Amino acid sequence: MSPKLTILVAVVVAIAIGAALYLISNQAPPTTAPQPTPTTTQQTTPVQSSTSPQTTATPPQYITIRDVLGREVQIKLPVRRVVAIGPGALRLVVYLNATDKLAGIEAMEKRPPQGRDYGYVLWAKNLTGLPVIGQGGPDSPVNFEAIIGVKPDVIIMTPVLANTPDEVQAKTGIPVVVVSYGTVGTINYTELFYSLRILGRILDREQRAERLIAYMKSLIEDLARRTANVTERPKVYVGAISYKGGQPFTSTQSGFPPLVLLKTPSVADKYNIKPGAQISWEALLKEQPDVVFIDLGNYLTVVQDFNKSKDPYCSLNAFKQGKVYGILPFNHYWTNIATMLADAYYMGKVLYPDRFADVDPVKKADEIYTEFLGMPIYQKIARDFRGGFRQLSFPCG
Repeated sequence: MSPKLTILVAVVVAIAIGAALYLISNQAPPTTAPQPTPTTTQQTTPVQSSTSPQTTATPPQYITIRDVLGREVQIKLPVRRVVAIGPGALRLVVYLNATDKLAGIEAMEKRPPQGRDYGYVLWAKNLTGLPVIGQGGPDSPVNFEAIIGVKPDVIIMTPVLANTPDEVQAKTGIPVVVVSYGTVGTINYTELFYSLRILGRILDREQRAERLIAYMKSLIEDLARRTANVTERPKVYVGAISYKGGQPFTSTQSGFPPLVLLKTPSVADKYNIKPGAQISWEALLKEQPDVVFIDLGNYLTVVQDFNKSKDPYCSLNAFKQGKVYGILPFNHYWTNIATMLADAYYMGKVLYPDRFADVDPVKKADEIYTEFLGMPIYQKIARDFRGGFRQLSFPCG
């Protein structure tokens, strides 16, 4: 091949290779799904260095509770440790099945549980070994150092201590929530239900609180239904009612809660007798109650007094006719709500047997105790008071 021809062939080949490369570089890419465009998002967790473990920091949650005194209290959740001080405070914690959160108890709660329905739970769960946070009792001073020492998240108290809740909160630096359900010997259901609800929120027992409230309302409605339209109501006297300790037969009160639920007045009502006060024998002899109930917590005191002088007792028709009955202790470190409801059914059975024909008071009591305390304790209470619901013998012959 001549030199000119060789050069011509080389040029042609070069042009062909260039054209091929141009075609290849301009081919369309294969079809693929569109790729998302990166966007900026707000950080919900702190930025970590590449060498540290990835953890999520959960910010603390706070709630504001308005207690029964109208005080607004800020509380950090979750609440893991609490103390309950003052008459009735611990009872509500036990009713809500929140004893696992107790950091300590008052010294008086270490006593045997007789008379305190919730006390049987403390003993059954071996909670009497918890640290002591104060002496306890109405009008008693708060032990600030003891409370601080058990490091509770919240202090639950009733408004009948020597120190105000604001003082307790200021001196301990711990949120204080006040609960209540009426004055001693009475029940304010509005306060009771409200106290259970705020405690349910604080203690993570909201469903439990609502269930207990619904149960109580069902019993109240049932008792009202059973005693509606009763045309003849017997005269009733309830004696030996405890108030800050044992009391004699003449210790009584107006508006006795079980009788209120039964829409049945007491002979004490017309005398406006406050809890802890006494009615005179003259008034009792004048009123002549048809039926008498005695608080079994003071039964032995009544027996001893009866044996010393039978005449006043045997001058009452109820004693002469053998219509004297024992009810379970109603007051002990405030009102035993579960026991009060159990007493109402037994008293209804005695006073209106036809209206309560289907009720077994013992079974009903254990149903109530199981709902409130998680365990049937009627037999334990009956044993502690030498017998439960029963007709009492006071021979006047």
